[in-house]
Amino acid sequence: MELLSVQNVSKSFKDHSYTVHAVNDVSLDIHQGEMIAIIGPSGSGKTTLLNLMGIVISPDSGEVYVEGQKASGMNDTMRCRMRNQYFGYIVQDFALIEEDTAMQNILVPTLYSKHKKSSSEYRKLIYSMAEKLQVSDKLKSTVKKLSGGERQRIAIIRSMVCDQKIILADEPTGSLDKDNSTIVMKCLRELVDDFKKTVVIVTHDLNVARQCDRTFNLTGGVLTPCNL
Repeated sequence: MELLSVQNVSKSFKDHSYTVHAVNDVSLDIHQGEMIAIIGPSGSGKTTLLNLMGIVISPDSGEVYVEGQKASGMNDTMRCRMRNQYFGYIVQDFALIEEDTAMQNILVPTLYSKHKKSSSEYRKLIYSMAEKLQVSDKLKSTVKKLSGGERQRIAIIRSMVCDQKIILADEPTGSLDKDNSTIVMKCLRELVDDFKKTVVIVTHDLNVARQCDRTFNLTGGVLTPCNL
């Protein structure tokens, strides 16, 4: 059974007098332990598709299934529980709280986790991941003192701290230099290969896309497989 499946999903938005068909009849099955890349020009609907996959927004038509569970018909509480249980998110602007420390930001998802660990267990896990991403010395620093690359790596740790099965990454290397991009992609690859996580990446970077198991192009809301 697919871990994540979107079936004939469409989503449109009104832009003044125009209707923008951001996602148009998209179907995609994603299995545990694979890394998927979705590429395409700006405004092609990539972020919208990622938000549909993560049940952040609802489709106009079609269906999203998470480990066989149909997302439609769920109330807001049920959708929030499903998101917290299954999905870790890496967003373009990091979505970190500037005045809080890196550790405090990372711990936010644990407040809502259904399967809670002890504080010491969380901190041991966080320090282990931070060492891999070379930011263990930044955990006590406030976010406003961190560089863009450091912020992105903290955001990645936050996306993994509750051991979610699926990580949805919107341009995870978009603001990083080559060295930091290499560190981030190595970490995501290890999550897939060693821990059987599923990673879906939206990216403009073809070098990032080439490191994924399958690549799809989204243009004009239409998703097609592609080879790089």
